[in-house]
Amino acid sequence: MKSLEFRNVGFNVKIGTGKDAQYKTILSNINGSIESGELVALIGSSGAGKTTLLNLLSGRILGGTVTGDILFNGEKRDKKTFKRDVAYVEQDDLLFGTLTTKETLMYAADFRLNASEYSRQEKEDRIKDVMRSLRLTKSEDTLIGFEGHKGLSGGERKRVSIGVEIVTDPKMIMLDEPTSGLDSNSSEVIVKLMKTIAVKKDLICISSIHQPSSKIFYTFDKVMLLAPGGVVYFGSTRDVIPYFSSIGFEAPVHENPADFLIDIMTIDYEHEEHLQTSIDRVDLLKRSWAEYVAENGDIYKSNVSAGTSVTSYNPGQNEHKNTGFDGPTEIWKNPWFSELHILLKRSWLRQMRDKSFLYSQAFSCVFGILLIGFTFFKKTEGFSDAQNKIGLLFLLILHNAFPVAMPVVPVLIEERGIMIRERASGSYRMSTFFFANILTQAPIALASNITSLTAIYYLGKLQFDTAKYFTFIAIYIVVVMNSLGIAFVFSAASPNMRVAAMFTPLFLTVFAIYGGSLVNATSVTPILSWIRYLDYMYFSYTAALQNEMKGLVFDCSKNTSGTCYPTGESVVLSFNLNLRTVWESFFICLGMSIFYHIMAYAILRFRTKPKYILV
Repeated sequence: MKSLEFRNVGFNVKIGTGKDAQYKTILSNINGSIESGELVALIGSSGAGKTTLLNLLSGRILGGTVTGDILFNGEKRDKKTFKRDVAYVEQDDLLFGTLTTKETLMYAADFRLNASEYSRQEKEDRIKDVMRSLRLTKSEDTLIGFEGHKGLSGGERKRVSIGVEIVTDPKMIMLDEPTSGLDSNSSEVIVKLMKTIAVKKDLICISSIHQPSSKIFYTFDKVMLLAPGGVVYFGSTRDVIPYFSSIGFEAPVHENPADFLIDIMTIDYEHEEHLQTSIDRVDLLKRSWAEYVAENGDIYKSNVSAGTSVTSYNPGQNEHKNTGFDGPTEIWKNPWFSELHILLKRSWLRQMRDKSFLYSQAFSCVFGILLIGFTFFKKTEGFSDAQNKIGLLFLLILHNAFPVAMPVVPVLIEERGIMIRERASGSYRMSTFFFANILTQAPIALASNITSLTAIYYLGKLQFDTAKYFTFIAIYIVVVMNSLGIAFVFSAASPNMRVAAMFTPLFLTVFAIYGGSLVNATSVTPILSWIRYLDYMYFSYTAALQNEMKGLVFDCSKNTSGTCYPTGESVVLSFNLNLRTVWESFFICLGMSIFYHIMAYAILRFRTKPKYILV
């Protein structure tokens, strides 16, 4: 028999800074005990702290100050193992739409079940058992679903989210609003399944839930009712209406008990004439519950079959220092290369099924060949020949910047959200996740762009020289890698897709302006001239222009405009792009590419490392 006990638990957050800083109490004096096999509901008005309490009990609270004691099986929770003891199902179903039900569960098992302890057959047997328990067997080969492909229903997606968490046999499962957005029938199925699983697998099961139906409400064994500032009831769902009747709050006949309870626990901020009345009512509910606990003793152990009602602890006075866990104490289920292999396999499977992304890459390749290649196809002489080469080389840099970076940003944003969920349960290292993304995105981008660059090189009448061709390809490969690095940085740093989609092209546009073609590098005011030293387009263009122009001689005899470059070297000189050699510029660009990827990795680690508070 497993148990989760919490005594005098409170949570405060700091609002503001300096002298204006204030502390807001979110939870105060929360007490209780839950045993395995029980299904417990957290119900309360908006802002009462349901999700906060769920995060506290699951060890996923960030920031603030936690007071009190939370004990698992009578002992303090272990930093090294607790995140794997508890499964957490978030309100939003963060799943890859291009994977099937079975594949989603199998990858969860691969990440979180030790390969040395479980054979492939044992993992598959466990997946089948989970799918049977969650009634997902008929949907095992159905894609989760994404834009343009329907996939699973909302209820099935939620069951898959639950399956991802219970496939590793946790000791507890926490669910945040699992019925949100579902119809009444799907909601009832979810809750009944959770009750069955809690009993069958001997799990401690806690769920926050918003306005459940009467059937769903009585499916729960126990309920904790949270009002702003504290608890007004914790005990059997069968005894909740009699309890409130005993303190003067009669539930109307035939009314949903959850609706009645939420109504009397809610403070009415919308109507000023009712505000004070509702505040007084909630204060009365909290006082009545405190008196009930004091009169009935320290501890009321739950016994579901016997139907006893209340579980509570007298408040303690302990306050604990916030302790984050992750990092050096982490125990990984798989070796580094095994993690990388699993992540790569999943990433490539998803990428090959994302037809819209693959089609966009193919279209960009073909479009570039046809438009750019044939725009510069006609043979020219003199100044026109020099002008076309100048334009072509810079246009190719832009073609390997915006079309490379922008399609990758939404893919990385989606990956990041799911990565945060998976790493919160200790699925894999950040380094393997990052390398898997590079080894998926880079080959696709390079294959598409090397193909188009090769065709454009010959269609655009650049120098037919083997050494110059391979130098040209090497320069633009580094351009592609820098563009991917920029996409990784902004996908890691941006809070959402909108911000990333705004700042990525803005950043690339600034680089294009100072890239050496649109503005002469030496003519820029000193206040802004430093930008070119951070600009990979500037160094790439320097290398590309020198590589192509070296050795060229332009025929100025037929030039009628009076302007002409006699040699390729004079072109480079006129743009002031002779300050560094081809290979100096190349290696600077290569260093920038490495820097951007390291920066993206560092940002991901800093932003997503779960510095949870554990008491």
